[in-house]
Order: sequence, then C-alpha cells, then structure tokens
Amino acid sequence: MIDPKTSQGHTMGLMYWQIGDFWQAPTSSTVEYELKWKMAHYYVQNMYEFVYPLIVLQPYLANITDEKAQLSFYVVNELFTGVKGQLLCSLVPVDQFSVRLSFKFNVSIDFPTVQHVIDLPYSTIMRTAGCLNNSQCVLHCHLDNDKKFIEQTLFLTQPKNYELSQPNLRIEKLDKITSTDVNITLTATNPALFVWLDVPLNISGYFSENGFHMFQSMKFITFHSWAPMINLDKTDFDLRITSLFDTTQS
Repeated sequence: MIDPKTSQGHTMGLMYWQIGDFWQAPTSSTVEYELKWKMAHYYVQNMYEFVYPLIVLQPYLANITDEKAQLSFYVVNELFTGVKGQLLCSLVPVDQFSVRLSFKFNVSIDFPTVQHVIDLPYSTIMRTAGCLNNSQCVLHCHLDNDKKFIEQTLFLTQPKNYELSQPNLRIEKLDKITSTDVNITLTATNPALFVWLDVPLNISGYFSENGFHMFQSMKFITFHSWAPMINLDKTDFDLRITSLFDTTQS
C-alpha cells in the first residue's frame, strides 16, 4: 500500500533475520557466535542508507547481442530534506586497472521517492566500451552528494564466470592508531572482487569494510578490536586476505 505521490505506505521500515547466534552453528545470522562479522553483515549496513543508487539490467544477465536489453539507473531517496548530487558510473574491466567508459548524471530529488534517472541500451554501451562479452567488465557506480559517498556495483554475469587475473593482494602497511584500532593499507596489481580480510581466532573485532571490490591499486581499511592488542606487527597480527580469484582456482 504505497502512495505513488509520496512513496509513503502503511508499513515503513526495514528488518532482517538474523543478527546473531545463541550457539556455534551454520546459520543465517550475519554475526558469528564469537562476534566475528560475516560478509553479509558488512553488506547489511548498506541496506539502511537513506540515499543510494540502484542499477538494473533488464532482462537479468542479458547477452550483449540483445538489442532490446537496457540498463536502468535509479536513485532511491528516503530523506524529507531532499538530495542533490551526481551519479557517476564506469564500465571497468576485471583484468586490469582502467576505465573503458564513464558517464555521469545530475540528480536532484526534493522528497522521498525512487527517481528514474535514465535508460541506456546495453549492447551499445558494451560495444562502445570494448567489452566483448559479459565476463570482461563490471558496471561500477557511485552517488556523490553532500551527505555521503555511496557505491553500487552491477555484475553483468554470475561472479564465478568472470575472467579474473591474479590480483596479488598484499598488506603494504600496518599503523596502530590506538590499542584497539589499526589502519591497514592494501595493494593489488589487478582488480579484485569480494576481497575478504580475516584475523586470527585470538583476535575479535570488525573492519571498516570487508567483502569489498578493489578497482584501484590501493585501499585503506581500519580494523577495530573488541579488546586491546599488545605488540602488534605484521607477524603476530597474521591478517589473511582472499578474493573471488582464489575461490575460482580451487
């Protein structure tokens, strides 16, 4: 029961099941029994954003030869104060750090609504970008407004089908800020999808981001520990890094 003029309905809000476990088990919770965040918990944070971009490929997983397929761009606004900014999108290859094609749109929304920004022909966009098939590129967008920088990535095929190169992920630097906080500098030689950082069992905490995508050669992440960490360095921190590339090699 949604009023199309105001986007308001009889039931407004969002809940998800479930956040935690009462005991150790393979469950649908997003936080493990010992308080380790699963990848889902990092993505859940984005569900509660008041403003975010939404990109849809219709039909889903369309072939690049489908002349009827289209990319639809939307911006969702749940603020009564309104939003102004730019939606910037780029088609990027998954085998090297570069941009095949980029475009941007001005966005201005005065009330809570879902604004349809534009439709673009999928096959034309892919040909222009030089993406010869769905497994070579992803569409990465971000909404830049005065409130927050919000990203969204559209996969044009199933992630397992992407033609990935070895990203050579490594920890470039560890900086201990406080007894519970560490800044981590990550580097890569190629794009990496679903980069996952993991700490030893004797350390419990969470990262500022995890399960993210690297479309640039350097990324800065912060780790917050629930308890003070003593004599921290690369050796005893034992940070493990994996990505989608590693799972496709097994």
